[in-house]
Amino acid sequence: MKLELAYQEFLKEIEVRKYTPKTIRSYRNNLSLFLRYCADSGVKDTEDIVLGTVKGFSLFMSERGRKGTYVNSLLKTVKSFLQYCYEEEYGCFNTRGKFTWCKEEKPIIRAFQAKDVKRMLADCGGRDFLSLRDRAILTLLFETGIRCWELCCIQKSDVYEDFIIINGKNHKQRVVPITAVLRKALIKYEISRNNQFPYAKNDFYFVSFHGNQLTNSAVEHILKRHGEGIEDIRVSPHTCRHFFAQQQVKMGTDLYTISRLLGHENIGITQTYLNSLRDEEVIQIAKQRSVLQNL
Repeated sequence: MKLELAYQEFLKEIEVRKYTPKTIRSYRNNLSLFLRYCADSGVKDTEDIVLGTVKGFSLFMSERGRKGTYVNSLLKTVKSFLQYCYEEEYGCFNTRGKFTWCKEEKPIIRAFQAKDVKRMLADCGGRDFLSLRDRAILTLLFETGIRCWELCCIQKSDVYEDFIIINGKNHKQRVVPITAVLRKALIKYEISRNNQFPYAKNDFYFVSFHGNQLTNSAVEHILKRHGEGIEDIRVSPHTCRHFFAQQQVKMGTDLYTISRLLGHENIGITQTYLNSLRDEEVIQIAKQRSVLQNL
């Protein structure tokens, strides 16, 4: 089968599987790079793709200075595409039996400091609709560590008295607790939202100034606006997630619980968030937990 036709069919398939728009866009961009490499290598049909093709693509990207984590993100998409082609009997090999990954560097992820968080929350201290909404959004991100798109997709019916149902990756649901601090921010926002939109246009919990569902880019803009002036750290919703994970470790929460709250498939993913704990922070955590004093 022609690669281009299989590519278009696969994009339709992930739409049917209800992948998020952001994930679909990522798959489209990643596969475009792979198909371009295949075309330059003379590979036009799915039957012509072998493990050596994938290895060649990996080497091609590495030689252009791409980091291992980025190359593996491309390979993850390629693997999903090739496995789909195999199961549809388009002549591709079974990636579950053999597949080669690129060696990764251990990522050091920097998170916000406490002073950054206080500054951002203080920056949205007004009583108008947008200020109360932004403060509720920031509080939710810092208090629960949920993903940006997960926040955008929260429905009113998902919010209960002491927890929120989160619809995560791969359609997996989990719950995150509503702390007293978060409850206060949500109540203020709900009152303002109901006054602003007495006749709701939709059932989304967080809405724009016009009452529509928030997008990833809108939430990212909210973070950048209130985080203006913060240097040397990427101001984004995902950095809030890093902050949440690190703070949970400092407070003594076990890795398994943190992994569950973040919606990770395994604790190995969670551990990457904790590699950036500075030595002095690790020392302070250890000093508060004397082995002998606990005997």
